[in-house]
Amino acid sequence: MSSVFGDTRFLVIDGGADAAELEDGLTILQIKVIITENGGVCETRTRSASSGATEKLRIHHIITRTTDFAEFAAASDLMIPITTPQWLTDLVSQGQKRNYRLYMPEPVPFMDKVVLCIADNVAQGDKEIMYAGVRAFGGQFLDALLRYTTHLVAMDLSNNKSVVAANIRKKESLEVKIVLPHWVDACMRQQRHVPEEPYLLTNPAVLLLGKPDFLQAPPESQNSLEDHDSSRASILAGKRVFVAADYYLSEHLRASVHALITSCGGSVQKKYNREEIDVYLCKFRAGPQFKACCADPAVEVASLQWLYHIVMRGAYLLPLQSNMLLFPVPKAGIPQFQSLRISITGISGDARHYLATLIAAMGATFTKTLDCNNNFLVCAQLSGEKYQAAKMRWLDVRIVNHMWIEDCFAAWLYLDPSLPRYTSFGAKTRILGRAHLTQSDVDKWLVDENALDVGDSMHEGTDLDIVPAATPQPPSSPKLPSLDPKSAQTTQDVSQNAKGTQGKSQSAEIFSQDPPAFVDTTNFSSPMVNGRTGRSAKAKASLKLHSDMEDLNQYTSMSKSSRKMKTYMEQLEKTATPTKKKKEEVIDIVAAEEPQPKKQKVVKDVHLVAIMTGCELILTLNKVDTAKLLKKGIQVVTDYNSKKHIDTIIAPKVLRTEKFLKSLSKAKRIVHPTYLSDILGRSSLATLTWEDLCREFNIDHYSLDKVVPIKQINNDLGVSGKSSGLMRLLSQDVDPVFSGLSLNLSLNLNGGADLISSILREHGLTASKTVKVTAGTRKSGLLSMEDDTTILVAHKSKDKKAVAGLEDVTVVEWEWCVKSIFHKKLQSYSDYII
Repeated sequence: MSSVFGDTRFLVIDGGADAAELEDGLTILQIKVIITENGGVCETRTRSASSGATEKLRIHHIITRTTDFAEFAAASDLMIPITTPQWLTDLVSQGQKRNYRLYMPEPVPFMDKVVLCIADNVAQGDKEIMYAGVRAFGGQFLDALLRYTTHLVAMDLSNNKSVVAANIRKKESLEVKIVLPHWVDACMRQQRHVPEEPYLLTNPAVLLLGKPDFLQAPPESQNSLEDHDSSRASILAGKRVFVAADYYLSEHLRASVHALITSCGGSVQKKYNREEIDVYLCKFRAGPQFKACCADPAVEVASLQWLYHIVMRGAYLLPLQSNMLLFPVPKAGIPQFQSLRISITGISGDARHYLATLIAAMGATFTKTLDCNNNFLVCAQLSGEKYQAAKMRWLDVRIVNHMWIEDCFAAWLYLDPSLPRYTSFGAKTRILGRAHLTQSDVDKWLVDENALDVGDSMHEGTDLDIVPAATPQPPSSPKLPSLDPKSAQTTQDVSQNAKGTQGKSQSAEIFSQDPPAFVDTTNFSSPMVNGRTGRSAKAKASLKLHSDMEDLNQYTSMSKSSRKMKTYMEQLEKTATPTKKKKEEVIDIVAAEEPQPKKQKVVKDVHLVAIMTGCELILTLNKVDTAKLLKKGIQVVTDYNSKKHIDTIIAPKVLRTEKFLKSLSKAKRIVHPTYLSDILGRSSLATLTWEDLCREFNIDHYSLDKVVPIKQINNDLGVSGKSSGLMRLLSQDVDPVFSGLSLNLSLNLNGGADLISSILREHGLTASKTVKVTAGTRKSGLLSMEDDTTILVAHKSKDKKAVAGLEDVTVVEWEWCVKSIFHKKLQSYSDYII
């Protein structure tokens, strides 16, 4: 059984409609079969009987064709994904999770399918609020301009993003609409997707002026409530609302916010007077106005996100009884979080965005990927590739549940992550999104900032046993980033740093559901902690740091003359624990100081020779691991050698790396890296014989098509059918696919012609010629086969113009070679002709 859904609990809403009349044509029974056959758990309820089911059944995902069901508001507040059945069918057919926001049920929010990017010369305050508004009303944002972008908001056509957008539209024929900020304003005011044409920044008059004429911006409809129900028009009925100055909104965006408040039945107070305010909207928990309004029980304090939320929800909601991000955030982070790197696994959609924003607000760095430099991994359950990596590989990464992030944010303290409440999972944990700020959480911000003792401002009056950590130091073992430049943060390992409102523009992956959060994390004094405990921990950490540095310097000095020793040192720095490193270093230093007699090579019984590729995020082997495996009869080689035997490929999926493609010529199996990690994780491994190892860790159970869905494997291979494409791929009873062929290889091929030639030779290629393809290239200058057939493997885009006039030559792209290797026979040229 496939485990695409990995025990996800689905709630399917039975709308009672005839499946034949529905666009997707799926009955409730068919939906249930899709879920259960792919590893999920399915519960069904009618629209009226769904109330309370989300928390009672601990639902992870709701499938429905309409938002008109009893549990919709509650599920939305808990950030549970709500999609149409089409999401299921697309996910199963494509073998990978799809963006929830592309499958919203009717009626869809008015910003549905909008992916917004804003030019860098737009005011930062405006940018934050426009991004927040677009996301609140069903759209998405990405501060980097990519092919997914649908709208670019710009003040002129001379900024970098406008130039790039114009080129994208011209070269790639993608529809990126460049609009004035007034378009977003109009959408917010009228609560509908306003046509873009009047707001497009392509008017010749605008181009001549060099900037938009805002006075000529088209007026919005005077009556925007006709498209809404009457309840939305009275959400703020009788409420006097004041928008604080700490948002730094431009005049036109402030007017848009004021218009939205008015359209919901409220009135706008343009001058601050606490006695004439019912709702105070601000960004930060700071300043005399914030304190005065919080101390007044007649005034509700909230953020602009709260305003967007209640408009979208269609009902008034008290800020302290809702999502914690709907209340103003502290102006600076928690000091102990400043150096932390935190990743998330098993949580997606709005819930992932929510946790990532909490993390950034507290001052930590949220990373999309996990590496050895991370301090924490927030898990939904004890499974997944990131979890396995943290558990088996990077032991310094602490594993916690989402409650630790929520409780730290609520208390605004670095809480002890080792408490049982933060290391338990499943039914024992509070549902994500159920954490709310209490009045005591707010009251701590009302005292004099200079006298604020955060350490004594506990989570009073609650039934939560929240304990602050005993030391302000980060919880993991001291890391030495300054000693190894390779341990520095890289763009490959780390997602965007979501900190700082005044910093650089930040970007997010469009469909990862984790866009950047803009939170100022500067100028915050450290919370007070117990002095004795803090000094003791600091002294111990200092001593250990000094000791580690001495050992490291000694070992580095010893190993300078050996390239292998340097490589080993780098691996050890990344993977071994400090205690283990120190012990191994001492052994190696002693061995180096004492001359050893030459030993004859001991021939070990090797039962399996494997090559690893693409496993870096799941498993990395150091010298000790390799030696352990070799003692058990498993030899892991690092590089491919045509003269050496290889029978097994260790890879997490079907790849196109050099190692993978070359090894396919010899390997008889492809195994998932969990095979090795499970073996290395076995206690008392030394006592096992090869026969014991085979019984306990049956390698057939780790075959790639037993771990990765067959549909995904077949998609990667370009194979159709329900049976695994690996069977033919690994068959050894067919001739090499390129046997007897002579090919011409373009210099422009990715990786270079020499690399491509070396791969194809492993699959029987007889001869090859490297060619610099130009407009003057002719068949006479190319390598032809005995039947006068001439084949040129060229770059699909770089060589396209040059080969346009090449006659009597079959010009194919590199994909033809790859698919021929994957199918174990030459593919038809027609699908790959350039």
